[in-house]
Parts: sequence; structure tokens; C-alpha cells
Amino acid sequence: MPITVKLLDVPMNDEDVKQFITAFEDFMKHADVEVQNYVRREAARQYTKSYFERQAAEMNVTVDYYISEFV
Repeated sequence: MPITVKLLDVPMNDEDVKQFITAFEDFMKHADVEVQNYVRREAARQYTKSYFERQAAEMNVTVDYYISEFV
């Protein structure tokens, strides 16, 4: 299904355009920070998961058992 865009017939003066660009740049900066935070959280989660899997494998127990007994 193709995406259609409805054009809005809203006149914008130079000040409106500058304000929109400033607001959009601010939004993009915050979005970039949130993406970086997400990547950092996921990297930490993946590291923790692999650490527990490795520790459980060394003790020949399941990950659930390792976490319940040793964490």
C-alpha cells in the first residue's frame, strides 16, 4: 500500500520557518540521546545475559537456577 501525504495549505512566514527548524533540531537532538541510551541499555542487558549464561555453563546448571541461587 503506497503512503500518501496530504499537503497542508498553511502559509508560513520566515519566523515560523525558523521556529519550526529550531524545534525540529531540538527534537532530533533529544531523539539521538534516546537512541544512544537505548543502545547502551541493550548492550548492558546483552552483556549481563551472556555473563549469566557463561557462569551457569561453568557450573553445569541452568541460567534460571544460577540466578535464583547465586544472584
